[in-house]
Amino acid sequence: MKKIIFFAALCLCSFIVKAQVTNQGNPASFSMVLQKTASEISMPSFDLEKIKEEDKVNDQIMGKPYRFGHEFKVDLNIKKEGTLDVLPNGDHVYRLGIYSKGAKTLNFVFNKYKVPTGATIYLYNDDKSDVLGAYTNVFNRADEMLGTWMVAGEKVWIEYREPKNVIGQGDLNLGRVIHGYRSITDADVQEKALNDSGDCNQDVDCPVGADFDDIKDRLKHSVAFIIMQGFVCSGNLINNVNNDGTPYFLTANHCDAGPESTWAFRFNWISPNPSCSTTTPSTDAPVNQTTSGATRLATNSESDVRLLRLDGGLNDLWDLEFAGWDRSGNTPPSFTIGIHHPSGDIMKVCRENNPVTKTAINFNGNTSTEMWNVADWDLGVTEGGSSGSALFDSNGRIIGQLAGGAAACNGTNDNNQFDVYGRFDISWNFGTTDATRLSNWLDPDNTGVTVLNSISYNTVLGVEENKLDSETTFYPNPSNGIFNVANNSGSKLTYTVFSITGKKVGAGEIADENTVLNMSSNVSGVYFVTITNTSNSATISKKVVINK
Repeated sequence: MKKIIFFAALCLCSFIVKAQVTNQGNPASFSMVLQKTASEISMPSFDLEKIKEEDKVNDQIMGKPYRFGHEFKVDLNIKKEGTLDVLPNGDHVYRLGIYSKGAKTLNFVFNKYKVPTGATIYLYNDDKSDVLGAYTNVFNRADEMLGTWMVAGEKVWIEYREPKNVIGQGDLNLGRVIHGYRSITDADVQEKALNDSGDCNQDVDCPVGADFDDIKDRLKHSVAFIIMQGFVCSGNLINNVNNDGTPYFLTANHCDAGPESTWAFRFNWISPNPSCSTTTPSTDAPVNQTTSGATRLATNSESDVRLLRLDGGLNDLWDLEFAGWDRSGNTPPSFTIGIHHPSGDIMKVCRENNPVTKTAINFNGNTSTEMWNVADWDLGVTEGGSSGSALFDSNGRIIGQLAGGAAACNGTNDNNQFDVYGRFDISWNFGTTDATRLSNWLDPDNTGVTVLNSISYNTVLGVEENKLDSETTFYPNPSNGIFNVANNSGSKLTYTVFSITGKKVGAGEIADENTVLNMSSNVSGVYFVTITNTSNSATISKKVVINK
């Protein structure tokens, strides 16, 4: 944030709006006694044994995402089905419990998500041991859809608080409830909740060699675990030639369960006590850095690639990395590395000490999908759920993403089988349109860059804040309280208004190129408007003066 004056900078720091799940604060029901008994709705039973038998087959099929949950189609309006309590200050609080017997986790897809500024949605389980939220207006999309992260337990409460000044403006409707029957959280360690992958796997903080450990410790911050309406995959934040922190995300084309607008992403799920090819369970990490919603930019099945833009925003406190790449496709690297979430487990790493080879195989209906072949991992393996994760060369640059294979654990050893990765160099130029190739997005000005290094998010933010400052103009300034705002960033912005003493006096969105900000109800004086770009969390502060 730019320092306007020292006192104001201190006051504004704690109020910056971040465009992702805040995981801060608590639902109203946690701190006050609500008078009414909240409504509950139970999901119907289903044939779990039949689903498990299907999974035994599907888990062996290359090119299928890993299923962890059973999806119920529902039509539940939170305001109509939930219980309403009116708080003493006039705010409305709606609560609805969703119960599915035997579920290890529950997550949800809203097919109507329209949330006004200031409103919050929290999800939590019965004993309040797992709390997720707040989801806010920054997740509003044109298609009005949202997919949430998971909450542990067979009963989860949805609590929606609508402030008095925006009552009636919100609309929330559930379209899907996903009953997680294979654990991918820390809900129940006795049932291998976070240790579902094989014992030969290596937690990401296990050593892979002095020639790569330092590189790995940065690249792991590019990796995310994806949930897609009952299925899971892996993927990576990826850098572009402009080094500008655009939240591009690379995964596999066959990771295709449900619209990307309903997907959710978790970063930095890393065990603090790594288990390295042992039967000792990995311990969980308290970090829950999640965001939701993405837009598909480019896909093709010839190299099994999918490029997304994350729409829910990222947080500069998450220590993220945008991975670099090598699109040359020429000499295979001397060794390769994979970082991923096998079987939806906590982050793992694998290493192949021999050069990969080029191959073309039948894959998902294509007779000649262009792949890198990893003959036999020397350290760790991949599994279902690892799909979409990057294959890194010896310099830590992406050369492909996981399509499938036969690699698996045999106890604490691997089974000496292969994996195949879609080739980045094929993905770069495949087809002729934005929708089929990576080049148009990662090198939009066609500079011809062949090799690009990774960049840390905190490095990007300094650049992006300066850029946002130049792209956002308030005029006239001073004014009588009516300001024209020119937003040339190409992204939706959120803003928060503070008085000279640091008191929050307003908030809202700047979604259009030209917006009128009406502050005429404020008294004359100096104000600071904190502006956040929801696509990359770059934040600046503008000084404005009202002179009536």
